[in-house]
Amino acid sequence: MPRLVDNGGLLRLYMVCLAIELLHGFGLTVASLIIYADPSVAGLKSFIPLWALLVYVVTNVALIVYGVALFGVMAKKRRVAIVNNMAFNTLSVLFIVGWHVLGEKSFLGTFVDSLPGLVGLAYFCLSRRVGNTNTLA
Repeated sequence: MPRLVDNGGLLRLYMVCLAIELLHGFGLTVASLIIYADPSVAGLKSFIPLWALLVYVVTNVALIVYGVALFGVMAKKRRVAIVNNMAFNTLSVLFIVGWHVLGEKSFLGTFVDSLPGLVGLAYFCLSRRVGNTNTLA
């Protein structure tokens, strides 16, 4: 089986952006727990429902764990990383849209937070290098 070529420049950029996205998700998760405990910190007057917090925290933690696992697969240069990155980006967009539907995210927040997942998905779907990696015997 031929050795896969080193990670290209765009893939490195993608990995940096993925790390930033995971840190952002972690920060938002911690912030949501703090705001749930004391809504006045965010200028709110009432508590958010526990079910809304649980949906947000559980899905965010799932994405963070999945993202960390992606780094392990990408470090080993396994072809399965391509499919898993596509699945991760699809899930992240679906979760963000779901949060919007549940009233946990504004329209602008949904649009902005969906962009990294959509760009990542486009990269893995349209990249010639990724396509060549898939066709190696």
